[in-house]
Amino acid sequence: MDITLVDPKERKASYLVKEGESLTLNLALFDVFSTFEIDVDVERDAHFLGAVADFASGEGKFILNVHLKGEGSSAEVHSAVLTKGDSKKVYETSVYHEAPHTSGLMSNYGITRDASRLTFSGVSEIKKYARSSETHQAAKIIVFDPECDGKCQPILNIDENDVVASHAAVVGKLNDEHLFYMLSRGIDEESAKRLITLGYLKPVEQYFVSEDVRKKIDEAIEGGI
Repeated sequence: MDITLVDPKERKASYLVKEGESLTLNLALFDVFSTFEIDVDVERDAHFLGAVADFASGEGKFILNVHLKGEGSSAEVHSAVLTKGDSKKVYETSVYHEAPHTSGLMSNYGITRDASRLTFSGVSEIKKYARSSETHQAAKIIVFDPECDGKCQPILNIDENDVVASHAAVVGKLNDEHLFYMLSRGIDEESAKRLITLGYLKPVEQYFVSEDVRKKIDEAIEGGI
């Protein structure tokens, strides 16, 4: 099942991915950011794919809890977030491995501008008896301006020995060498920043089937830098 939500009015939702089935849940946020809370239960040999493209303005939290309840269940969660103005966003994404042979992958990419704030908080938890499970998470934020801020807080909670787990977190300013290279090729600074941002956030489009939504994501990136 594929579900695409654009600026959803419902701020709280729960989903069940039944045994052997798959669910793709895509959210595109362009208007007002506030607090969202989503819970997903994934049964045996089922798969959940979640993707968020967030270009909205505002303040709040995006909370996603994925419970891998059945053996062989799996989940992927990907987000691309742009904050600007005085927006303050917190992303709390948790994947709980509650059965053996489960797998989880989480990636969060963000850009902050102006005086905005962005926090990625990721929890990957492998519970006791969830043997032979694998979990990975990565979070990266580019800080564009002196007054903005980004934080990455990856957390691993591991209660089983026979597992594979990793996390990575990077927060830093725009790469001066990349910017200098583009400026030396005759590209003006704002265009260079726009191209870098496009390359950084555009990959989330691959999870959206609708051409209209993909076009709107491109326009949001172009308009945000």
